[in-house]
Amino acid sequence: MQETNDIYHALSENEILHEQLTLVDRLVLPDAWICAGYIRSLIWGLTLTEEQDIDVVYYDATDTSEATEKQYEALLKSWQPLPWSVKNQARMHLKNELPPYQSTCDAIAHFPETVTAIAAKLTDGQFQLYLAYGASDLQTRTIRPTPLFSKGLPHHTIFQKRVADKGWDKRHDLQIVNQF
Repeated sequence: MQETNDIYHALSENEILHEQLTLVDRLVLPDAWICAGYIRSLIWGLTLTEEQDIDVVYYDATDTSEATEKQYEALLKSWQPLPWSVKNQARMHLKNELPPYQSTCDAIAHFPETVTAIAAKLTDGQFQLYLAYGASDLQTRTIRPTPLFSKGLPHHTIFQKRVADKGWDKRHDLQIVNQF
């Protein structure tokens, strides 16, 4: 529990993240969060790189057009010229051949790694944090698959590819675990 409190306080007091969450909130997207690698990097004290983007996710089953997502990205970039990536989770289940997600948090819980299944947003100006699998792996820098991506399951190859593509298997400060 202390790990969660530490992460909550560090993120809620991060002025840059708060500014970015405020911009996302201005879009008035349904159930919108900043999530995944960007939040993980903030916790680990890493800086935004050219290869990294600011992941914004939301859930709108009435408009699953990629063109709409690109419009939101362009608007965010006009407000703050950063590498924004906006994805409607009502269509993203297709990427990993999974059943449709029921909400943004449901989608986040289906991200391949536990340390990526994290998100933050503002609700009525109040900071909210979602940790689908808790804070322990974030604190220990353990790269672990979420349940559907564990070793022995069909989607484990997706987890393995991400570990290799991101170079996590070459880093000495990370521990790779193949089971949830």
